Amino acid sequence: MLNRYPNMAWRSLRKDRFYTFINVTGLAVAMAAFLLIVNYVRFERSYENFYTKAGHIYRVTLDLYKDGAYVVTDCETHPPMAPAVKKQLPEVKDYVRVQRIGRTEVATAQHRAFMVDKVYAADPSFFSIFNCRFIKGNPATALTGAMDAVVTQSTAAKLFGNQDPIGQTLNFSSLTVTVTGVIKDQPENTHLKYNILLSLNFVTQAGYDLNSWGANNNFTYLEMAPHTNLDAFNAKLKAFSREHLKDKIFKAEPIKDIHLHSKKTYEPEVNSDIKTVQFMLAVAFLILLVGTINYVNLTTARAAERLKEASIKKILGANRWTLVKQFFTESLLINMMAFVLALLLIQLCRPLYANIVGKGAAAGIFSTAQFWMLSTALFVLNGVLSGLYPAIALSRIKTVAALNRSFTNTLQGGALRKALVIGQFTIAAVVLVAAIVVYRQLNFMRSQDLGMNLDQVMVVKAPQLVNDSTSNLAFKHELLQLGGITRVAMGDAMPGMDLSHISSTSNITRVGGAQKSSYNYYLYGVDADFVPVMGIKMAAGRNFIAGAPNKDEVLINEEAARLLGFTSPEAAVGSKISFWGGQPVIAGIMKNYHQLSLKDALLPMIHRYEPRHTQYFAVKIQARNVRNTVANIEKKWQAYFRDHPFEYFFLDDSFNQQYQADARLGTIVTIFSIFTIFITCLGLLGLTVYSVSRRTREIGIRKVLGASVTGIVHLLTKDFIRLVIIAVAIATPLAWWTMNKWLQDFAYRISIPWWAFAMAGMLMVVVALFTISLQSVKAALMNPVKSLRSE
Repeated sequence: MLNRYPNMAWRSLRKDRFYTFINVTGLAVAMAAFLLIVNYVRFERSYENFYTKAGHIYRVTLDLYKDGAYVVTDCETHPPMAPAVKKQLPEVKDYVRVQRIGRTEVATAQHRAFMVDKVYAADPSFFSIFNCRFIKGNPATALTGAMDAVVTQSTAAKLFGNQDPIGQTLNFSSLTVTVTGVIKDQPENTHLKYNILLSLNFVTQAGYDLNSWGANNNFTYLEMAPHTNLDAFNAKLKAFSREHLKDKIFKAEPIKDIHLHSKKTYEPEVNSDIKTVQFMLAVAFLILLVGTINYVNLTTARAAERLKEASIKKILGANRWTLVKQFFTESLLINMMAFVLALLLIQLCRPLYANIVGKGAAAGIFSTAQFWMLSTALFVLNGVLSGLYPAIALSRIKTVAALNRSFTNTLQGGALRKALVIGQFTIAAVVLVAAIVVYRQLNFMRSQDLGMNLDQVMVVKAPQLVNDSTSNLAFKHELLQLGGITRVAMGDAMPGMDLSHISSTSNITRVGGAQKSSYNYYLYGVDADFVPVMGIKMAAGRNFIAGAPNKDEVLINEEAARLLGFTSPEAAVGSKISFWGGQPVIAGIMKNYHQLSLKDALLPMIHRYEPRHTQYFAVKIQARNVRNTVANIEKKWQAYFRDHPFEYFFLDDSFNQQYQADARLGTIVTIFSIFTIFITCLGLLGLTVYSVSRRTREIGIRKVLGASVTGIVHLLTKDFIRLVIIAVAIATPLAWWTMNKWLQDFAYRISIPWWAFAMAGMLMVVVALFTISLQSVKAALMNPVKSLRSE
């Protein structure tokens, strides 16, 4: 008895292999897409969850104002703020200050030099607030010494190999630290990733004053008392700010909100966006809905063929519950096969999935309890939702239906099926328009004039030298002697680098002007070759003069000149500005160029003259024989800086990495728009096959009476095409609203082109017409004698 319903269901599914294939394939693709997207969304929402105190940790940021008007929010704060806040505000249980050292050169005692990324200095309280798994060392004392260091497991292996890291020394330029702890590598789902943590006293040894309110270079994290009211606490921080600062206000934010909700300057890394995550979650549910609609639509459309079976079983004594169990078992069996196929598809897609969303989101997808809980819930829910309506509808048939000659109209649901088809194509059209708009926006940003030319610019990371002001300049001159190199520039940063590489200050004013406060200006030192190597044009004045002292001179861009109150670039030339205790003269005005991507507004840029000490060499090379040129540059490096690692990148590639998150979104949307269309077409193909089978005799009679092949194809396709057109009409305003909201995050954005909707609609119609015509033409060409004989 227990095997009766599964056996009956299996026989029924084997009998209708074509429809079983469509249902299983459509549901499997929908389930796989849903699980992959939701896994990515879950990962994005899981940031900081592994910290046991995550719910009580807040980061303090700094709002900057000009004459009462908000300018920007910086996520770095002043170092004296944290101890003062703990002393004055009882909600604060503890604090930790973290200062970014960045990507830096590290040398071991054996004089082996490495470039290490994500180096920070922190208070000893770091490990009491952020729990880390120590492999070696004591978290209570690991950073208490003046020159202590804690390294991650992978960094320790990179620096020391198989040696015991504890007690080993590391050299940072002229400063030496001792390794006191080794911790497990961090998971990917945290905004503050680090490879080396130094004692905060390290920065004082480098000359940084932790008691000064003059600069803000610390990330400040507070451990708050349970049940702290954030709004009330921020009100207290606002009052605290007015006691110590002018035109700046501290504000706390939950650490778990940073990754998806924070878009402040000087973030530790580029954060994601809650809008993108919500959009992807909506896409996941829409794809799952399309797959479920397919099953319900095709099952109810074919229900007439099962009515006689249901009626006869009722006559023989079966009750309604018996029929519900039979048809529901078929639904569960289809969902079971689809679920197994979906897991297989996920396994096959894992390499591509990891390449798109990142290894962190793809790692251990089958090993997490959340994945299997979600998968089980999806199987049960989808099985119930997709099987309940068909089972109830089929079991509702009256026994008298068995005596009727025709069963075609016994079961209702034509209007529902039309609505479901419209819903499917509406979803597909919206996702397709989204893919077109995302692609257009990315192409727009990449093709815009950046105000500079980054082609064939190779950037070499300069060595960290101690008491050496000549080697960098000598190396530059040696590079100019090599073939294939047209020019070499030096700079403390390069275009495309995030703001952590750039100094900023809001204490810049025009000498003799009426300004009492300032905007946030961004600056770094360059030499006289920086402007020509980058292809930046001058709007007025002149560039730095090579070989001249250029003493007390600066270059500013047009945006900086505008914010300083100059009426034109020409008016700014020769004027003085006040900052950092001096009054340099504006030698020239550069045309605006984009230090950051076109997602961000233009920055007011200022460049000081720095011809000797540098962080980067920018080498303009010729397009021919690039590999040989790079090899020759490395040979020169070995001659000058043998004990320092050679590291380079091409500036255009580095600049385009700023669009990586948006390119990922575009790839995801494009792939899943294809999935959506594929699933929709599967359902449409099934409905067309069924429609043709039900009208075989009608088609034969029409052909006998003189109907043409074209006329019959038109007869079979017009109703479906009408539904597709209605779907496109509904999708157009929905897609426009959705993508218009997405584009608002871009400082430079496209207007949504009208042809995106026309293209999506035309593609929907063409795909639908092609899918339907596969069976319609075959039916129209069938011999009418054969059609009538079979009926």
